Amino acid sequence: MTNFCNFPNLISDEQNFAPLIGYNIIASRAEKRLAVLNKIYSPLMIYHKEKLDWAKLIRSGKVWENYFGPFEWREKDYEFRSKYADVLKEIDAFKDSKKVTAANFLQSMTASFTQQSCALEGNKLGIIDTQKIWNSLKKNYNFDNIMTNWNLPLPAPSSLSDKEENEVIEIRNHLIATYYLYNTLYVTKKKIDFDEIKRIHQILLKGTPMENVQLNDYDFCEDKFQREFILHSGKFRKLSVDSCISNDVIHPFPIEVPALMRSFLLFINYGIPDKIHPIMFACRILSAFHHIHPFSTANGHVARLIMALYLIRNDYPPIIFHQINQEEYNSTLLMSYEEMDSTSLYALAVVNILNNFIKMHTT
Repeated sequence: MTNFCNFPNLISDEQNFAPLIGYNIIASRAEKRLAVLNKIYSPLMIYHKEKLDWAKLIRSGKVWENYFGPFEWREKDYEFRSKYADVLKEIDAFKDSKKVTAANFLQSMTASFTQQSCALEGNKLGIIDTQKIWNSLKKNYNFDNIMTNWNLPLPAPSSLSDKEENEVIEIRNHLIATYYLYNTLYVTKKKIDFDEIKRIHQILLKGTPMENVQLNDYDFCEDKFQREFILHSGKFRKLSVDSCISNDVIHPFPIEVPALMRSFLLFINYGIPDKIHPIMFACRILSAFHHIHPFSTANGHVARLIMALYLIRNDYPPIIFHQINQEEYNSTLLMSYEEMDSTSLYALAVVNILNNFIKMHTT
């Protein structure tokens, strides 16, 4: 057995010893994650992989769904509804006496909504730069053309701003997706479906390196497995993903995603319990989509846009996460995932929407 005491220089040299420490940390995290996976997917253990029942169960998404219950209502939800009944009544009173429609409010706040959504993903462009990009798009670009012909190229980022190209593209695409939200989806009033969700995703990825590269199957070559696994816009992911929020967050396997998204559409399109407020329901739309993580990228953007669509269709202004940083936003989602407790997210949304109603009535 190796005795590290025989290597004083190695032990005293923190830089040399760091890789071993890092390896132990990674191994510990992997072991912990494996234990969680075993707990979630234990119902599969009664089946053999080769049997049809096993494949049917895993494809159904029910194992993951039954463990996390993203579409279930719990006692804490009803307690929140009761505890904040007066505040929610005040919000509903604002809604009934509003001066402008919620959709028009979103339209007037397009730049702010976009900037805050992108900031939550790490985009550093502020509201001034975002507003300039929006003004340039409105002045020089015909939105009706893109709404009817999605193959048209979008304005070059250099024509909109001198800021970092990737950040300008993200802002540009989110602005157009927001326009699509209130100008097309809101107007049609149709139930949201796979096509609309994927269209939003395609807009968000348009002109990015991740737009058109396809995923290939494994090819065996020179004793090594080789594959291309770059993202494809508007397509549900084909790879497993780790969470950027926490190593303990478990997103479903790709094979489960289509069924879970069907459950998601049933959840959002077919009503809510009488004692659940629409704002709470909108929050669960957000957290469920985040947790399912159907795409390889841009899930946060898509989730917030779908949430906004639900809210404006029910005459509530969208949530614009002013003064909420990425860490605080992620912590509320983490509570919803791991502790199955969405009350912090509800509280965040209620305060935000109340403030937006006040703004609507004073401008």
